[in-house]
Amino acid sequence: MHDAQLATKKVTFSRATQAPVDVRRRIEGRGIYYRISAGAYAGWWVGEYYPKVFLRGVHLPTTYRPQRTATFPPNVSITCIRFGSDGTTGTTKTVKFAKSSNAPFDRRAIVNGRPMVHITAGGLSGYWVPAGPVLTDGH
Repeated sequence: MHDAQLATKKVTFSRATQAPVDVRRRIEGRGIYYRISAGAYAGWWVGEYYPKVFLRGVHLPTTYRPQRTATFPPNVSITCIRFGSDGTTGTTKTVKFAKSSNAPFDRRAIVNGRPMVHITAGGLSGYWVPAGPVLTDGH
């Protein structure tokens, strides 16, 4: 698409706030943006910037059959997240393995604004793990 920036507006909020969005898309050369769909900023686009600006929940899921393998690198602390039934964070667990460690995963998605994989077995079963620090299928 031929995107053109028509205006900018800098806003600051005194506390965390939410706004409904109707589109999440990549804008060439700029990254991921959300279009606000209602309220004072309806029609404006805001850039995804975890942990300050992100969509809550699971978006763009891809399911893998058969499952794939995630490899945790040695000596790297990784915070894993298990969500409660209402979709908010229920439990976090930080892991750090002395040696590389593998775990099967069945899904990849954008979860709360971050690429993550869903672990299906072992001590992290049911947890979402950030895709950045772990290798997936050797990559």
